[in-house]
Amino acid sequence: MFKRMCDSLIGTLLNINRKMNDGLNARLDLIEMNILGELAPIKIGKRTYLPLACYTMSKYEKISFCQCLKGVKVPQGHSSNVKSSL
Repeated sequence: MFKRMCDSLIGTLLNINRKMNDGLNARLDLIEMNILGELAPIKIGKRTYLPLACYTMSKYEKISFCQCLKGVKVPQGHSSNVKSSL
């Protein structure tokens, strides 16, 4: 459970489409609950765009974050291989 939660969190922070839970359906749910209207999907023609959220990282921030994760030292057997998750 913890690994899936971390994968989801890292996927959302790094904007990895196959691992994030911040998609169109989640944004439509926010509209239905009348919260965070600034994140509402924008429809232009046939395409639907999702505005960037406040937690979206720039390219430099993503590189810095991944370098930090790469350098983390943990006792053997207490962490999964982070490189294989990304």
